[in-house]
Amino acid sequence: MWSDNETTQDLLGYQVHADLLRKIILNDAMLPISIGVFGNWGSGKSSLMLLLQQSLHEWEESHQNEHSIILQVYFNSWQFESYDSTKLTMIESILEALDKDINTRKDVFERADDLLARINFLKVGVFILKKAYDNLTPDWMKKWLPKKDDIDKITGKDKYNNLLEDVTKGNTSKFIATFRELFEDLVNDMGYKAVIVYVDDLDRCDPKRIIGCLEAVKLFVNVKKTAFVIGADERIIEYAISQHYPIQMKKEDISSPFSDYLEKLIQLPYKLPRLSDNEQETYITLLLCKNHLNEIHFNQIHQKYLEFRKTDKHSKYNIDDIKANIPENQNIDFYAVEYRLPIVPIIKQFLNGNPRQLKRFLNTLYVRQELAEVAGFRDIRPDVLTKIMVLEYNTLYNSRFEELYKLQNENGGVLPLEDVEQEAKTEEGIQNPQWKDNWSSDYLKQWLSSEPSLKDINLQNYFWVARDALKNEKPIASLVTSKVMLLFQRLCTLQTIVTMKRGLPGIINACDDSEKDMIIHLINDNLRKDPKSENCWRILNCDENNLLLSNNIDRIKLLFSNIRTENIDAKADVFFVRMQASSEEIRNYIDTLPKAKPLSRAIERRNQRQ
Repeated sequence: MWSDNETTQDLLGYQVHADLLRKIILNDAMLPISIGVFGNWGSGKSSLMLLLQQSLHEWEESHQNEHSIILQVYFNSWQFESYDSTKLTMIESILEALDKDINTRKDVFERADDLLARINFLKVGVFILKKAYDNLTPDWMKKWLPKKDDIDKITGKDKYNNLLEDVTKGNTSKFIATFRELFEDLVNDMGYKAVIVYVDDLDRCDPKRIIGCLEAVKLFVNVKKTAFVIGADERIIEYAISQHYPIQMKKEDISSPFSDYLEKLIQLPYKLPRLSDNEQETYITLLLCKNHLNEIHFNQIHQKYLEFRKTDKHSKYNIDDIKANIPENQNIDFYAVEYRLPIVPIIKQFLNGNPRQLKRFLNTLYVRQELAEVAGFRDIRPDVLTKIMVLEYNTLYNSRFEELYKLQNENGGVLPLEDVEQEAKTEEGIQNPQWKDNWSSDYLKQWLSSEPSLKDINLQNYFWVARDALKNEKPIASLVTSKVMLLFQRLCTLQTIVTMKRGLPGIINACDDSEKDMIIHLINDNLRKDPKSENCWRILNCDENNLLLSNNIDRIKLLFSNIRTENIDAKADVFFVRMQASSEEIRNYIDTLPKAKPLSRAIERRNQRQ
């Protein structure tokens, strides 16, 4: 199996991104700088930051002189989320890193004791500021204050004499201004080429903590020789900003004021692209090699891959390339890898190219194959199991997995496909009445017509090993990302029709199709619990341009799945009338839904007024 943690072993070809960011940071003219490494959940932001960290460390090791000292500080904002002041905790972490670096390399720094005294002084100021929000310094805390003799030891630094006085008086803004100046002097006197702070997992924090971290970055943005590298999903950051600074957007606004705030803070946005088909094939092939070959052989293969990527950034590096670069005297058994390679085309075609999702999918596949072996199922084919499993990982169509289970169970393990797979390839589409209604979307027709064919294959053992997915009620957290949870919460905070109509388009347009499906799942989950949910019907009624549902019959069916529609309130009439005016297929489906008389009458009255 494969670890889900970030890694410095580059299987994604991200070293080129790390090398570019290193070049920017090592350019003195570019500092200070704040870099936003932006990407969706699981896109490899943390791994890229680790590669950058390693790359800068290697540069420092190869340039052993007084002008090449680099301090790198890693701050995981999510791990410190429970702290009262995330902002000051981040500042403390930076000071602790300075302290540790000097103590570790005292021979490198001149006047190390003086530098340590100045760092400790700043640490005391930050500590007291965290504890003294009420502008009082308790007696027990006064023992932390340096005495005049301690301050006098820091010669030529008059600003230090006033720093703690500002703190004890509660003059936060003056303290921050003085702290900033003292910190800049300290970094300069220590002779660092650069101080780099990595802020990771920022988008996993609640909005208040996100703002705290951003304010800490803002404090240091223009401090010489500093670089901040922030890993996050920019849409979640914008959401946090909108919660903290509730600015009303005007209809004529071209860009979001929250986006403008972020652009002022992040001087270099660096967006990680979605993996191409060639990159996905390469990544999966390398993961299989890593899992099924010994460490020595895999390290040789990985080194050859890195050399290949230096000259070719586009082509795939597949099993043929791997074999071609193996020395003749090496006898490596690739059977276990090649046996599983037929899964690659299916994964490329039906998953979204997200590195973390690919790895988690492979881990689930691996566990199920191991279960099949233990259970004595020798005929389980990885490609057939993979084809069935991709439906589980599709937010919109994962209910089809359950449907396939029922169909094969009713037919002795064999799906009643007849000519359905061939019909799915034609312009006329599926004609078989048993499949036509629920399997005629482009995605599902593509799935049915893809290799391997499932016709005449007994699927009983496949569904036995995948039975953990056979749940009528899947936990909602397993279907949506934390990012989408936050976006949905943001929608629910728009409590009036006016604010909803103004705010909804920006939120929905920021989502890709899979994220829209997740929002529909969340609405469905809420409507199952309460068919009259005001938040849900406000969202659906105000989506005047059908941005969320996109007149997609499968999304409509997902929305109403297992809902007690007869309990829906009459206030939903706006949505129902709009749906009746869409396609004939949707209108027919909407008309078949059971409705209480108040809703039916409200729909009729609204239709008469239009």
